[in-house]
Amino acid sequence: MDLWRYILRRILFTIPTVFGALVIMFIVTRILPGDPVMMLLGPAHASPENIESMRKLMGLDHSVPAQFVIYLKQLLHGDLGYSYHTGNPVSYELLTRFPATFELTTFAFILMVCVSLPLGVVSGYFRNKSPDNIISVFTVIGVSMPTFWLGLLLIYTFFYKLGIAPPPMGRLSPEFDFPAQVTGLLVVDTFIAGDFEAFFSALQQLILPGITLAFFNLAIIVRTLKADMIETLEEDYIRTAKAMGFGIRRVLIRHAFRNALLPTVTMIGAIYGALLGGAVLTEVVFSWPGMGLYAVESIQYLNYAGLQGFIIFYVIIFAIVNLLVDISYRWIDPRIRLD
Repeated sequence: MDLWRYILRRILFTIPTVFGALVIMFIVTRILPGDPVMMLLGPAHASPENIESMRKLMGLDHSVPAQFVIYLKQLLHGDLGYSYHTGNPVSYELLTRFPATFELTTFAFILMVCVSLPLGVVSGYFRNKSPDNIISVFTVIGVSMPTFWLGLLLIYTFFYKLGIAPPPMGRLSPEFDFPAQVTGLLVVDTFIAGDFEAFFSALQQLILPGITLAFFNLAIIVRTLKADMIETLEEDYIRTAKAMGFGIRRVLIRHAFRNALLPTVTMIGAIYGALLGGAVLTEVVFSWPGMGLYAVESIQYLNYAGLQGFIIFYVIIFAIVNLLVDISYRWIDPRIRLD
């Protein structure tokens, strides 16, 4: 019962967060330079009559406060608006693009966690020794290298020079047809359909953008876990475990790692939530048709409804991920109470 009460309270706290983010985004989009009507019509069709007609169609003939009230009324009916540059409702665009972002970010997340956690433990245990120094160089490069630059470097090296990577043209090689949609995740849907050539093609398309997305965040997690491991290894109960003759593997994994994991789990949850909101630069570099690319297109075409829908979607996703992270604390450390 306490857990469900905690979840309900967190959901209620999310409502003002979403509202605040929406107010800020609504104001920011309206003060951006440019006119969305002119972007859609173009110079050839921008007659005074067409401009006035389009402004009424897009609801831009009202004052900004009136536009906000109208938008809130639409939200209460589940209407996120209309993307005039794509010709589809915003809700349709977000729901159809979310599986692409989810597939990419989940692949990068798994890669990030599987590599960063062992490196963080090793770096913390071998503090100021050769393994730690090598890993430190690796993490410094990771946090210093811009994501878009790493993506371009990987494309240039593995696609252009070596020719061992597929072209950065989306989720599936053009020679394959998209399978019947079951989950929206191409790796899963091609596997279900039994089209293993398309399955390996979809998996290959994930590798370079997945590495690009994981590398920067991987370095952050390694550095966070290393600092927590160093602090945990100096605790009295660790020295007691060593004095009792426990092997180093048991001391590191069962005692030190589990107790050092809580701050790292918080960091991992924040990173995953941010990635699910849209890995903008990575999706642009690799032409990945996800929510991040949609957000960039909305900015380019001054698509107010698209940007607002993206922000709402992002805040809700981030709140859900943070809630799951908080609940996971009880599994990691049963002494923690969700108050």
